[in-house]
Parts: sequence; structure tokens; C-alpha cells
Amino acid sequence: MQIRELIISSFRSLISNKRRSILTMIGIIIGIASVITILALGDGARLAMLKNLQADSGGQQSTQITFSPNNSDVKISGFNNEDLARIRSNPKVAKVTVQSDDHGILSSEGTINGKSLSSLVYLATSANDNKILAGRGIKDSDISIDRPVALVNKSIAKKGYRTIRNALNSGIEINGTTYTIIGVIDNNATRGEFYNYDVVVPRHVFETSNATVNANTLKLTFISGTDISKTTNDIKDQLNQMGSQHSSGSYDFYDTAAMLKGVTMVIKGITYFIVAVASISLFIAGIGVMNMMYIAVSERTQEIGIRMAVGASQKQILWQFLIEAVMLTLSGGMIGYLAGLGIAMGISAFLPFKASVSISTFLLAFGTSTIVGLVFGILPAKTASNKNLIDILR
Repeated sequence: MQIRELIISSFRSLISNKRRSILTMIGIIIGIASVITILALGDGARLAMLKNLQADSGGQQSTQITFSPNNSDVKISGFNNEDLARIRSNPKVAKVTVQSDDHGILSSEGTINGKSLSSLVYLATSANDNKILAGRGIKDSDISIDRPVALVNKSIAKKGYRTIRNALNSGIEINGTTYTIIGVIDNNATRGEFYNYDVVVPRHVFETSNATVNANTLKLTFISGTDISKTTNDIKDQLNQMGSQHSSGSYDFYDTAAMLKGVTMVIKGITYFIVAVASISLFIAGIGVMNMMYIAVSERTQEIGIRMAVGASQKQILWQFLIEAVMLTLSGGMIGYLAGLGIAMGISAFLPFKASVSISTFLLAFGTSTIVGLVFGILPAKTASNKNLIDILR
């Protein structure tokens, strides 16, 4: 009997007992669906964490180097144009931006229309109407009477109020102080060549709020495929050796990549543990498959005898029942795989990240289903192939 004939015969046998086949498949479906759901959500959470902590809004990886002066009472800008030009010449660095109090640009947290944001704030000490797209700039009169007004870039305006027009005369909160947005500026507004900013507010108004800010921080954005930990460490070492202020303080880099590796290992460990627990249902489903196959062998003793009488070998009988078991578990596995994907996608619609599906999850479902069929179908198949034709005819 050819393989094709064995497969057709096995399929017909399963179809002839639809109800029993479907009930047996349910255990496989539940087991595979549970495993795929957990893996998809676990991988989705891990990838979302890596993306959020190690990449900017455009998906590029970035790191930060900070300068800490030896004398904390003295304000020193840790980076000059020569430092920045040297770093910018590195072929692996795509972009360099600096935030430094000496240039009036600081990193601050805030909210706009209930949405949180982290922005570079330019603290204006005089009138500013640079790169205005809509509204007006900050006037000297705004500075002199400490009016809490602000200019925001186009991206922030749209993030908070969807359109530039809606943002005008609306509010933005920066480090606990609410400012009225009087103008919208271009996204590429800079002071000098390297000092980008997103928001402009009067300096005195900002300082009276006693806000805590980060100064002297260098943000590096890298091209795709760069080993950001190694490259940033090399740049940090270079700054500590020949940076403009290497004798007045130290340059430091906190390696988030190393931290992320540890966190992802923990997430993977938890995911695999839950998968192992869910896999118990596959073992139980395998027992059900074995039980069904033993019943099928018992019910089809006469069929086995007829096949042997017309020349079927023990090997062919064994393969027929083994193929039936694998077809049963594989069908359940594929249905379980699709069900697991659907459940994972449905759950992720209510979560801040999307489920991640890879070819490895498909191979896992396919391979596990096949193995369950082989392992739990081999004994009933051997029982069928070892039957004696004379005993059957009696």
C-alpha cells in the first residue's frame, strides 16, 4: 500500500467517526492555543519594552552620555562644538543633540491635554519669534511681566490637540507650571548647530517653579545595526580622555542595553514557565489520542484481518494507524494555532502593546502536534500491526 493510499485511508477512517475525532482534537486545540497565546503576548511585551526603552519615536536606537562637574556649585557646559563635531564624524552616529543649562535648553517632563511628554525646553530671556509657523512669538513684554506663555513645536501641538489651530491659546504643563500656547514653531528649531528644542518658555517663570531638570546631557542616535553599548562606551572613554571638560568632571554612560538583557531574560523565563504549565494539557490530550486509537484498533479488528488477508504487511498496518494519529493531532494543532493567534490579537487590542507572531510559533505548533501524534499513537499502532491473522479469523 502506497503512502498516498495510506493517507487517504487514514483520512476516511477519521471522517467516518467525526464526532469522536472532533472531541479528541479539542484537547490538542486547547493546549496549542494556550501555548501560542502565551508566547505571542510574552514576545509582544518583550519587544514593546525594548522598543520603548531603547528607541526614539522614529524607531531609531539612542543612548545618553551625561557630564557631572567635580564642583556641583559651578555651572559648566560639558560639551562644546569641537566635542560634538568629533562625535558627529563617527560613521555609526546618525544624530547628536545636547541639552545644557548654559545654552538655556533643559530636559523637562510635562503634559499636554492629558498626554505625557518629555521635551527639550528653551528658557528664553528675551523676545523670541524664531521659526514661527502659527500664532505669535514671545515678546519682551511677556518676559518682563512673567507671563506664563509658551511656544511648542508642530509635533507636540498635534500630539495634544490634533491640529495647530486647536493648540493655539490652549494649555501645556511643564514641570508643574501651566503655560498658554501662543505660537507653534518648526520641529527643527535650534540654537546654534546642535542645540535642538521643542518648547520655549520665559526663563524666570520656569525657574520660579523650582523645577528639577537635567542639564549637560548628550543624546546620541545611531544608524540601524550598531552595537550601541560598545559604541557609546567608546565615545564616553574618548570624552573622558580628551573632552573639553574632562579635567573638570566626568562623562558617564548608563548602559540600558545590559539592563534590558536581564529584564528580557526574566520575561522569557516567566513566559516559558507558563508555557510549561499550559503544556500539561497537551499531555492529557495525548492520553486521549492514545485512548481513541486503542478503541479504533479494537473496533477495526475485522478490517485489520481483511487487510492482512489480501497481503498488507505489519509495517503497512502500523503506518496506517500512526498516520491517523498524526493527522488527528496535526489538524487539532493547526486549528489551535489559528485560535491562539486570534485570542492573542484580541487580548492585545486592550493592552498597550501588540502580540508578536513569528515563524517559530508556527513551527512550534506544527512540531508539537506531530510529536504528540507520533508518541501517543505508536503503541496503539504497534498493537494493530502485531495482531495475528489466525486469531482474528477465529
